[in-house]
Parts: sequence; C-alpha cells; structure tokens
Amino acid sequence: MSKAPQATALARQASEAVRSLNHAALGPGGLRQPADVYDVLGELSPAASRLPYLLTQVGHWLAAALAAGQLGSDDGTDPAGTVGTARAFLADARGTAAALARDLGRAQQHLSAVHGTPGPEGERS
Repeated sequence: MSKAPQATALARQASEAVRSLNHAALGPGGLRQPADVYDVLGELSPAASRLPYLLTQVGHWLAAALAAGQLGSDDGTDPAGTVGTARAFLADARGTAAALARDLGRAQQHLSAVHGTPGPEGERS
C-alpha cells in the first residue's frame, strides 16, 4: 500500500484533532473555566480562517487537472460537469468557513469579560 500524500495525511490529522478535541472538551481535563472556552475559540477561529485558502487551492488544482486532460470519470462520461459542481460546492464551503471563522472570533470577543463564579466548594467554575 502506498503512503498517503502529505496533504491527505495532514487533513486526516486535522480531522483526528477535532475528534479528540470533541472528547477532551467534555472530559475531566476539558473546559473548566470561561477562560478555557475563550482560549479554545481563540485557537479555532484562525484554523477556520485558513480553510478558504485551502479550498481555493483544491478548486484550482481540479480546474488545472481538468484543463490538462488529467481527469476521467468512472462511468466514462466527461468529468467537466462533475468537477464544475464540486468546485461550486467548494466555493460555498469557502464562504461557510469564512463565516465560521468570523462567528468564532465574535463569540470569543463576547466572552472576554466573562469569568467563573465560586462554586459550592469555593472553586471558580
């Protein structure tokens, strides 16, 4: 079996990191203070803001590969329509990712003055 290209391996790592973050956020070492939420949002916002550029690169690669005659279709039809549809979805995803980054940043900003209150045992929650 061949080794996955670097881009594929990194995408897989990013997916795994999010899966692990989902579990960690609810675990005992997860979110304990509003500052933890603030920090998580502060890390996720720039991550999301980097997705539109990546998706643009993917779309450009598809267009170039199609133009160079490097793409085919399993059913023998011209792949241009399918690639065009995929590129349209990538354009939508770029907008969605940009909105996600913006909304995460705004959520973080709104939490900047939020703090925990002492719990029943005197610890801040």
